Amino acid sequence: MQIAALIRTQQMSALEVMAATRQQAERIQVACNPFVSFNWERAMTQARQCDQRLSAGDSAALPALFGVPFSVKDLLNTRDMCTSYGSRAFQHYQPDKDVVAVSRLRAAGAILIGKTTTPEFAAKVLTDSELTGITRNPWDTQRSPGGSSGGACVAAATGVGPLAVSTDGGGSARIPAAACGILGLKVTMGAIPHESWPFHYGNNSSISINCRHIEDLVASFNAMSGAHTLDPWSRRATTKLSLAPSPQGSPNRKKILFIPALGGQPCDQKILTLVQQTVTDLQRAGYQVDQANSDPLAFDPGIAMQLMAANLAARVRAMTPQQQELLGSGLKVLLSEKTFRSDGVRLQADAMARSQLYDRLEGLLTDYAMILTPTLNAQPPQADPTQDQRVLINGEQQGLASWWSHLSIANLTGHPAISIPCGMDEDGLPVGLHALAGWDAEQTLVDLAAQVQRLYDWTYQLPTLA
Repeated sequence: MQIAALIRTQQMSALEVMAATRQQAERIQVACNPFVSFNWERAMTQARQCDQRLSAGDSAALPALFGVPFSVKDLLNTRDMCTSYGSRAFQHYQPDKDVVAVSRLRAAGAILIGKTTTPEFAAKVLTDSELTGITRNPWDTQRSPGGSSGGACVAAATGVGPLAVSTDGGGSARIPAAACGILGLKVTMGAIPHESWPFHYGNNSSISINCRHIEDLVASFNAMSGAHTLDPWSRRATTKLSLAPSPQGSPNRKKILFIPALGGQPCDQKILTLVQQTVTDLQRAGYQVDQANSDPLAFDPGIAMQLMAANLAARVRAMTPQQQELLGSGLKVLLSEKTFRSDGVRLQADAMARSQLYDRLEGLLTDYAMILTPTLNAQPPQADPTQDQRVLINGEQQGLASWWSHLSIANLTGHPAISIPCGMDEDGLPVGLHALAGWDAEQTLVDLAAQVQRLYDWTYQLPTLA
């Protein structure tokens, strides 16, 4: 990671890095509103301590992320900053400890600067809430950055720290990654412990990573990954990632399947053309590419949406009456059996369908190393929830589910997936390529991202605001 190297070699002080980060954060906050709160006093103190350690000659065995600023989505507990989950009901909630992922980043030397915005309990794929207002896309502030990790992706896209920790329960890290022109990695279920998620079994959510540079993705994954007793899905050996391609990562050993309309969701032709060009370029680089004319996985994204709604209903019904009163209107409808009734038999039928989808996907992954598709099927909708937030796909207005819901396959099956920037559309908005690989095959996805960067280096494409 370049910032850690600059600090370690004293080409820049940690305090200088933190001061520059603060200046950028405060400027971007006014324009896009990606943060719920900051903790500059503590961050500056920790940066000074880094510099004092170096000045004293203590440079031996410095941790990998020494002095590096990072942010955390306000869905994850932090011991020294309030965690509101995007909700007025928890506006002043102060956890007594970090989630494991955050604790490990701190142990690796990283410095927490603030909490990034999320819709209430991550219940939307756009980022606005009654608590924090609207978070806006830095490429076009009239548009949404997507969600639910919208704040994290805006921060990473505009240079407010190199690393943003987020979550992904149905596409929440990959949707805004594509909309903001950065990387979004949803890891294999349990690769990074997600012990604070209340649904260990029937899980659909993973800790995720948003950043601009592959080096930062690798370093942060290596710092956060590994088993922990409180997440049963994490209790296995996890291989660290490398920037050097694995022997199996060379293009001539990788066979990929491109599915233009995963989940039966067609993509706007202008976006599809850019994604197809990247796939063609990958084929020229040595990847073996097949294209599916129909969807061989044939899954219903509605399974994921029903699961997420039932999870949210269970959570809000467990709250106190005082907390329930402070919920937004979108969650209040889940409080009553009259307005939201979840059929237990249907949920079990969906669980069976989810298992069958896993089997079909694993069948495809015996023949292919990766499944590729567009990340998003249209340009981002309007940011303001009082406006029409439908999307335009091939000249027709469509609901938001048509924009993103195919991404939920990775949450249903637990597989790792990534959104990689692959170009800009005619209106100067980023476009993402989505890749899904086998369990614990994050290295395969990193190798692909490195190859795409050689074809299209998004790290030099910055929104004007940045």
